[in-house]
Amino acid sequence: MTHFDTIQKGAQQLGADVSDDTIQTLVQYLTLLEKWNKAYNLTAIRDVEQMISLHLLDSLATLPFITGQNIIDVGTGPGLPGMVLAICYPEKQFTLLDSNGKKTRFLTQVKMDLGMDNVTIANERVEKHAHQGQYDHVISRAFASLQDMITWTLPLPKDTGNFLAMKGMYPHDEIAALPKEVTVISVEPLNVPTIQAERHMVVMARKG
Repeated sequence: MTHFDTIQKGAQQLGADVSDDTIQTLVQYLTLLEKWNKAYNLTAIRDVEQMISLHLLDSLATLPFITGQNIIDVGTGPGLPGMVLAICYPEKQFTLLDSNGKKTRFLTQVKMDLGMDNVTIANERVEKHAHQGQYDHVISRAFASLQDMITWTLPLPKDTGNFLAMKGMYPHDEIAALPKEVTVISVEPLNVPTIQAERHMVVMARKG
């Protein structure tokens, strides 16, 4: 199967409604990621098939949670899930934040090559980020713990916004350790067809 076919099949299994044009753009992103990864070590995963399942499809599994218009991906790395989501949702605005210059340089190149007008790249530490209180969703799959994520990103969402944390197994201990300023709305299993391990999305919001 071509990479196009693999992504298309995975998206269908996820129930993700993505057009052929979108899949083609995801293939272009994947090609750039593979190429840059050889020189800059952006991700530990080297095998392209694994990149599709562990990165691309894992990111596509979050599509149903992106209901707002203005999203920040904190600790985006090489654009996961932020760039994948931005490719799927060209009408929404995405800020991809990472303090690692190699990764944001890669993302800047992706933005130029793919003509991603709906993406802003922020090479900075999250606590220095100016646009506080402006996001519908604060998403991350990179933070060590939910507690750390909330500590660093607490001011970022709007009053009506939420925090979306991608985790592996159900994070009982991390939820118990959350600061009192937030409440857990739900913990949804993510069924990524090509990944055997458990995946969960933890949806949180600031308390009134």
